Amino acid sequence: MHLGGSWRAIGASAGILACVSMPARAAEPYVVDDASIGDVGECQVISWVSVASNGDFIGTTQPACVVRLGAPVELTASVNAVRTDGEWAGLAGLQIKFILLSLGHLAIALVVSDLADATNKEHLAFVNVPYTIKMSDDMRVNINTGWLFKSESDTSHFTWGGGVEWDFAKSWTLTAEVFGETGTLSEPRMQAGLRYTPMKSVDVDIIYGHNILGEHANWITAGLTVRF
Repeated sequence: MHLGGSWRAIGASAGILACVSMPARAAEPYVVDDASIGDVGECQVISWVSVASNGDFIGTTQPACVVRLGAPVELTASVNAVRTDGEWAGLAGLQIKFILLSLGHLAIALVVSDLADATNKEHLAFVNVPYTIKMSDDMRVNINTGWLFKSESDTSHFTWGGGVEWDFAKSWTLTAEVFGETGTLSEPRMQAGLRYTPMKSVDVDIIYGHNILGEHANWITAGLTVRF
């Protein structure tokens, strides 16, 4: 990476919280988003902590609710603490997600978000289009294409991602994904992990990642989702 100060951390976190959208999925510890939202009135709180072998760190809490604004819309707030190379950045943002098309085995969504550095008043604007292809009742393929604008460097970047979800046993899901963006963080990054759903309202995630902030480091992420 070639960013300075806290914006080095912000630029790095964009790869997770934008292409990343996102985090969901933009509101989940996985990066590649799917083309789905919950039912109107459904809310959830998703939190995760990611620790890297080089000392980098990400901590995130994201409350989200689905409301009807003409059509169902998922609104997600995000509060993040990011450390890269010993420097910290605090970020907060808002994301809007809705379904553009849902045709059986194919769904397309649109995600628009803005992530700001509360200290420096800078921001990242992001648009992502997730595609979900249902291969079978227990396997889904997600593809993301997006655009990211960084106000600090006044640059735009193409973002991309692809992932597979496999419900291989009752209450268990295996997810693998690869993602990246053009420019300073162009090297592809990857994650793979297990999700355990002991009850409909709770998910627990354990994820291994490599290079997810553009650095050559291994990552472990632990996440918890509670729906209500």
